[in-house]
Amino acid sequence: MCVAIPSSWGQPQNNPGHPSGSGYSVNHTQYSTERERWAKLSYALPPIETITLDISAVHEVSAQRKGHWVAIGNIREGKKDVDAHIDAPGLMDIAFDTILPKILALGAGFPWHIEEFVVRDAVWVDLSTHKASVPYFISQCMVPSKKGSKAPTSKTKQFALMVVIPEAQWNDYEEWVENTEVLATRRQVQVHQVVETTENVTTALQSASPSTQNLTSQQSASESTKRSHRHNLSTTTTSSSPPHKRLAVVPPKVPFSSPDRSDLKEALRSGGSTANFDVTQVLGTYTENIHFYGIPTRQLADILKNPDYRSFKVEPAQSIIGQLTINSSTRSMLGAGGLKTAHPGWLSLNPLITSGLGSIPGQNVAVKRPFHKVFPSASSPMYKIGRFSSIDEIAKLIKEANVLYWSHSLLQLTYAFIDGCIASSDKPPPFIIPRVRFLDAGMAISYSQRDPKPTRAGSKTGSTCVGYLVEELIEGGPDAFLKFIHNMDSNPLLNQDDYRYEVALFFAFTQHVQYVKTGGLAFISDYQGSTELLTDPQILTDPFVYIAFHARVIMLMWYNFLNRSVGEGKDLFGEGNIECTVSMFEKQHKCNEFCEWPGFGLVPFATMTEDENTEETEAGYVDSDAETEAECRDDAPTAS
Repeated sequence: MCVAIPSSWGQPQNNPGHPSGSGYSVNHTQYSTERERWAKLSYALPPIETITLDISAVHEVSAQRKGHWVAIGNIREGKKDVDAHIDAPGLMDIAFDTILPKILALGAGFPWHIEEFVVRDAVWVDLSTHKASVPYFISQCMVPSKKGSKAPTSKTKQFALMVVIPEAQWNDYEEWVENTEVLATRRQVQVHQVVETTENVTTALQSASPSTQNLTSQQSASESTKRSHRHNLSTTTTSSSPPHKRLAVVPPKVPFSSPDRSDLKEALRSGGSTANFDVTQVLGTYTENIHFYGIPTRQLADILKNPDYRSFKVEPAQSIIGQLTINSSTRSMLGAGGLKTAHPGWLSLNPLITSGLGSIPGQNVAVKRPFHKVFPSASSPMYKIGRFSSIDEIAKLIKEANVLYWSHSLLQLTYAFIDGCIASSDKPPPFIIPRVRFLDAGMAISYSQRDPKPTRAGSKTGSTCVGYLVEELIEGGPDAFLKFIHNMDSNPLLNQDDYRYEVALFFAFTQHVQYVKTGGLAFISDYQGSTELLTDPQILTDPFVYIAFHARVIMLMWYNFLNRSVGEGKDLFGEGNIECTVSMFEKQHKCNEFCEWPGFGLVPFATMTEDENTEETEAGYVDSDAETEAECRDDAPTAS
């Protein structure tokens, strides 16, 4: 019996150990070896020493460009529990098995030459140049087991692998994509022209006069004597006959095409079953009658002049009555951070406000509530969502609203500085200034009346309340949401190859501006959201009483003797205010192209010399930077 082998395996040959003839090639010589290897793996125990792989698809770039490669879309996968003793061929097999199907799906129809693909590690080493049976990463996993012990031990680490498409082949692929799009566009134009021509002919026939219709009939009647005779008779009686009726509308000739069978099959499976319908979406949706308090946007100068503007306040006389519908279904949840849950909702106020949040009825919003984790047992990794008492919940929400209130003001101050510098500069900046804003938000409080009849003597009547933070919805879903800067660091979280990295650099620059313009007292952190709308920020404040001296030693002496913060022991701006991040800002911040543009006039932070740092440490004024940073990270709460 002959077995047809795909052409990509090469031409059939006579191989030792196998019968000659059609159906066998050089690949069959490895069958017994591979069968034995996989049999051993099937019964082998899982490896004790393991590594984690981060595998991605990239393509080469020309030498003129910065770097060796560029990532291909979002083709990236991770692999856990890989044997740390795996050799280079084994790593190549894992990389190809993981990434090749995604590359083939990306360019369906393009003739990829996968034999030209190579696998490289993070330092651009070609794995095919390394011998088999020699562990590739094990040497990098070995660390000393104990202090002073010579016997090393293995530690699980993560390593990057890249399936690399050659530059020439990638250029052919991009040209093929461009040609495919051009052909598709031409087909659409041709179809449009055919339909338009048909419609024009139909319109002309509908608007034709009776005499024109008779003339057309007479011309076509010359094909036969019998038909000509009949038309001549009708012509002689035209004057006494009623006018011809208008021709019926001729529908355009659109070719019929049957639906794709596979698409129809999938649609029938999905649409014909009610299993996809989440009943909890209906049962979990409820409506609250609320009092709504919008978070205003005020300039920092107004906040400084008017003591009543120093923080966000809930004034019952200024509330707006409305309704808030909430979908509390777990499947519909927008997300759950370390401090708050977010659900979709719809806001309707009466009367509607002129603009912003609450200006249209049934407006899509994100509804957030604080929560705490309830673990069934100390060893259980799973937790349930627990809610706070009404007093604690409202207090936490007011803090969140106050952070947004101040974030609006500090970001407005930043853009005022940027616009002023650009207007007074002789040359425009060599980059585009991103224009972002914090989303509109407000507090909603729902009151539930108790039984007006006391159940026993002395019992009090009143009301309980539930609080919500209602925010403008960020369009695009999870794909549009991204965290740019964390509240424990002053540099971007994104990689340089991410297309939104420039926006993250801009946010780091805004921290530099705010730090300088507030005299080192405060700046915005936890930049997150989309490239247009930001949410869940944090205000970071300086842990020292600010002293108007530039001598660092004097400032540190005041800190050691007074040990007073901006908040003087009070909890300012919530749990996410990691104050030591402000004290370490000058050390952590790395100026970028925005900071370095001469038009902004920002001076890079001065770095202390090694001798100065040694003198201060010996004098007992400061702890080491390492200890300060460790304490900062140990005290940091989970980000929201």
